Amino acid sequence: MQFKVGDKVRFLNEVGEGTIIEVLSSNAVMVENQDGFDYQYAITDLVSTAPKEDYKLEGIEHVESVNEKVQAESKSKKLDEFYKKFNHLDKINKEEHEIDLHIEELIDSHRGMSNSQILSVQMANFNRELNVAIRQGSKKLIAIHGVGEGVLRAEIRKEIHYNYPEFQTMTQITRSMATGQQKSVKSEFYFR
Repeated sequence: MQFKVGDKVRFLNEVGEGTIIEVLSSNAVMVENQDGFDYQYAITDLVSTAPKEDYKLEGIEHVESVNEKVQAESKSKKLDEFYKKFNHLDKINKEEHEIDLHIEELIDSHRGMSNSQILSVQMANFNRELNVAIRQGSKKLIAIHGVGEGVLRAEIRKEIHYNYPEFQTMTQITRSMATGQQKSVKSEFYFR
């Protein structure tokens, strides 16, 4: 590459840049660095920092429609990322907040866990979701806790009774149409 006086250059083997102040030979130039010092450099140790306008694109024409399509794709990807990032916000300020406390819904495997450990996991999730519902301003929290022996239901009611006495509680039992047996139990808590 041919350099001339006044060209801006960067150094390949050093940090920094400078301006060519003298062409010494076909292989060497004198460069004033950003600190104001003059040094001799081989042309092979320099890279031009020409402005973008000076670069010519050979054989390629930029068409406005191509640029618009690229920008539209970029905007579309950014919108998709935005919606993925904030899709949970559509649940905020809903009238009701629902949590399924079946242990299979909360953790991958409960194999080897005792009943008290399972109950602890379920209650921790209930308390977390209760706090979320309160923060979001929900009017009702629905806790789906299954049939069982009613231990989880009793723990939930005790938690609500002692820590949130202003909540109103209602239990709804869903029965199978064919056998008449209980399928699931929901407890609903109304916030005042």
